[in-house]
Amino acid sequence: MPVLTTPEELAPRMRLHQDVYCGLELLLPAGKVLNAADVDFLQKRCPGTTLLVADLILDELVNFDDERHSEDVARVTQNKLVDLLSGVQSSFASRISLKSMDCGGIEDAVGGVMDHLEANPVMAMKLMHPDQGEHYLVTHSAHVFYLSLVMGNAVRDLVHKARRENRLRVANNFKGDLDLTPLALAALFMDLGMWPLRDFYTQTTSLTEDQCIQIRNHPVVSAEGIPRNWPDLTKLIIETHHENFDGTGYPYGLMGEELHFFARILRIADAYAAATSTQTYKEAVSPARALWEMTWGPFNQFYDPILRKIFASLLHPYPIGSRLGLNTGQGAVVVRYGKVSPFLPEIVIAFDEEGNRYPNDRLRGPLKLEKEPDLSITEFDGEDVSDLYDGDTHYTPVTTDEFSTLYEIMYSSGFSSASR
Repeated sequence: MPVLTTPEELAPRMRLHQDVYCGLELLLPAGKVLNAADVDFLQKRCPGTTLLVADLILDELVNFDDERHSEDVARVTQNKLVDLLSGVQSSFASRISLKSMDCGGIEDAVGGVMDHLEANPVMAMKLMHPDQGEHYLVTHSAHVFYLSLVMGNAVRDLVHKARRENRLRVANNFKGDLDLTPLALAALFMDLGMWPLRDFYTQTTSLTEDQCIQIRNHPVVSAEGIPRNWPDLTKLIIETHHENFDGTGYPYGLMGEELHFFARILRIADAYAAATSTQTYKEAVSPARALWEMTWGPFNQFYDPILRKIFASLLHPYPIGSRLGLNTGQGAVVVRYGKVSPFLPEIVIAFDEEGNRYPNDRLRGPLKLEKEPDLSITEFDGEDVSDLYDGDTHYTPVTTDEFSTLYEIMYSSGFSSASR
């Protein structure tokens, strides 16, 4: 099985389990057995990153989930979107109105990405961060699109399941499939109104009151900037993507059932992508902390309770091969995602209190953490995460009845089209 390691821990004769990228550039392919020159090269080009290397001993002892396909789908999908949005942003910056662009071409490009996601189901959502800086708005929108569409596909699967079980009263009235196009377009263009304000992301001083007002108004400006012939629902989603489920969002302070189903999805994807991205005015939050804060922690009231459970079922904060610190002082390796909770993966205890590798006869596991009440995770990627386990982190799967009720509410409020 693979183990995540840093470039500083690499040594000759290690074998890469996964392709190594720097941004969009492939540096070394999976399967490469490293020599001294490779190690030196990666240490210079990829400081502060993590790499997957094969562990031949654990390979013989443990069957592990392989998430390389999910990584590849995420990278291909998000790179396609970065290319698409870079062209749109260039046109916008050149004062070419989006309304005069080839909207059919944009919709075709979105459809192509959606087809790619449909044909390549992912085991867990992966968020790639190839670039930030002045391209933050482009990469951010690409990330939000990806997260939103993976969530949208999961929701569509729940709709199909509810129909098969005859739990949807609207099934006889609505025969078509759940159309995700309005959600996709909204994810891509939700921040049109921020492009003229992009210098705010590199500003080192505090934002002025006027700048704060401009930011809070960007959903309205973004909605007004999309072509008139696009679905009314797309405009509505863009206009309300910063509204919170508890009514504390902006620009209108809407809450609960006043918010369209897709706007609630976009709110979750946007918040997670922003929280885990480094910007001039803030450090990135780790995926584990961001997911916990949104699902069980201090910000959970901002998001639809059913959709945030769906999100938690798709996003796993500890990648396969991650090294974790345990409350016993020992170290473990993640071999499989947790089914009860994303915070309770299946592990193998492979390192002693000093960080030394156990011999084969002292390896313990695989262990399902939900069945090991005396074990808990305390450290991941240099971060103390012990506080995430002070309360209940058990994930309760969404039931068909629960989801059907939410879907019925969404449908009755205007499923196929809506406008303010």
